[in-house]
Amino acid sequence: MEAFLNLIERNNKMFRRDKTAVFFSLLSVIIVIGLYALFLQKMQIDSLKQASEATPELITMVNEWFVAGLLSMIAVSTTLGTFGIAIKDIESKTVVDFLTAPVSRATIQMSYVLNAIIIGFIFSFIALIVCEIFIVATGGTWLSFSSFLKVIGILALSVLLASIMNVFFTLLVNTQNSFAALSTIVGTLLGFLCGVYVPIGALPGFAQNIVMYFPVSHTTLLLRNAFMENSLTQVFAGAPTEAIEQYKLIYGITYKLHGTMLSHATSYIIILSSIIILTILSISLFKRKHR
Repeated sequence: MEAFLNLIERNNKMFRRDKTAVFFSLLSVIIVIGLYALFLQKMQIDSLKQASEATPELITMVNEWFVAGLLSMIAVSTTLGTFGIAIKDIESKTVVDFLTAPVSRATIQMSYVLNAIIIGFIFSFIALIVCEIFIVATGGTWLSFSSFLKVIGILALSVLLASIMNVFFTLLVNTQNSFAALSTIVGTLLGFLCGVYVPIGALPGFAQNIVMYFPVSHTTLLLRNAFMENSLTQVFAGAPTEAIEQYKLIYGITYKLHGTMLSHATSYIIILSSIIILTILSISLFKRKHR
């Protein structure tokens, strides 16, 4: 156990010391923030002006919509970035040095996974606080204590899902060049799959299905519902129920898959099932790789 904890501490320090790795793990998030500031926010507000005035409540609602997607992306990008240490250790033969000590390959791999979960949650929690300050500074209100706890729970689930998903992807590559290519692909697709670059309702039917089958998008959906509960009520006060439901479908606050409206319970089931399946696949791939 002591060796395991020492490995986690070592991986944690290596990630934090490598400022370049930290920066690139957040690069896709930084790009999304820039795009949102430049035109994504204005584009959504302009589209909503047709049904409602650009009130402070509407701006808050749009900001909360964006923040939820951003937090989902941070969980994925930061945990993926931490696995760069594992690839570096393989390429530099550091893993071979570790194996001269009384530790197994499984213990070494688990130290990378647990480090990813720790780093992912720390970054996600810090991002949550910053996002809350941003929302309040732009005219919104603080989350209630119960909503705040709910968001933290969803973030923890999101980080766990992202870590297990990323360890599976990482087991498929062996060099830093291939890992860099993987990071680029994930970073590029993440904004689309979390419904941040383009609202899900603006995508063609097959693309909408891909997004809804992507488990991380369900953490985005749950976060949006947790953040936007009050602002949705305020913005659409007095509006027809159809208008509210239409907005939720277009902007990924509610999912309708193959004609069926998905409940929040279904989203939780999809997330937990994905974690279990990806864990089994990762263990199988790890055993095959090191048999």
